[in-house]
Amino acid sequence: MSKKEFARPRRRTIDQEAISHYLTSLGFQTERITQEWRHLTAFGIFEEKEAVFKLATTLATARYTQNEFNWNEAVHLTLESERPNFTVPENFSSGHYGKLFYFIAQRFMGEPFAQAKAPLSNEVKRRMKQIAEVTREIELLTIPLDSEFAKTHTSSKQVSIGQKLLNSATEWASQVPRNLDPFLKVIEDSKDTLRTCPAHGDFVIRQMYDLDGKIGLIDGEHAGLNGAYHYDVAQFYIRLRNDHNALEEAKQYLRDFYDLLSTEDKDSFWQELKPSLIQRYIGDLWGAAKDLQKLEVLEQLGKEIISDKVL
Repeated sequence: MSKKEFARPRRRTIDQEAISHYLTSLGFQTERITQEWRHLTAFGIFEEKEAVFKLATTLATARYTQNEFNWNEAVHLTLESERPNFTVPENFSSGHYGKLFYFIAQRFMGEPFAQAKAPLSNEVKRRMKQIAEVTREIELLTIPLDSEFAKTHTSSKQVSIGQKLLNSATEWASQVPRNLDPFLKVIEDSKDTLRTCPAHGDFVIRQMYDLDGKIGLIDGEHAGLNGAYHYDVAQFYIRLRNDHNALEEAKQYLRDFYDLLSTEDKDSFWQELKPSLIQRYIGDLWGAAKDLQKLEVLEQLGKEIISDKVL
């Protein structure tokens, strides 16, 4: 595969002093500016509200930033009765800095449930059932078809989600020093029958905040209207296990989510989860491709997946 469609995104450093002046012109009172990766982010006050400013640093990234803005809008167009356990930031404003898209939205205060790679607190462990409920609420969301989010995800030219999973997994597998053909075959065999649903796309614990008992969920830049059924479940399980070393909590999360399903969905749960779990697993192998010790650690999870012993 000569062209890497699923390579790591590039970043461009943005002049933070220039952004500070620009934010002042918008009426944004800046407290702090940071650029950790492909976005520049500022925190402060906008229209007397706690706010965050998020700017894409490249044109390639801008479409994801726009998608996050559209996702926030679409979720707030749904009935709150459909999502009693979660919310997303309210959008305040958007525009372009040069050709780069930005938006200003509600800032969730406090700390996320956990930092990347950090151990889980007992409080977060106690909320696994609620997190499972949030995952299911997202899958069942009735996104308005006339929303900008829905319009951008209903093109007839779009590649099917099964093919997307296979394409990304195949590209990553080609860069991993392991034979992953048995895993790719699972995705290949199921790619034309996968059901779809709304998905956050990066459903991980570091994106979650406590909002008076509800879960505030940020960073929906990879959100989709037609994601693979249970993709967010696969992502959350993999991240709990591989990033937070929380195997028991990962198992409990799957049990809690399973209990929320209808009888029909329970019967098909593993077969529908497995392709997404494999794609996420191969993604982790790709990230560790030059670390032989980490690859060996990850092999145990691979054995469990391919032999149907995760559940």
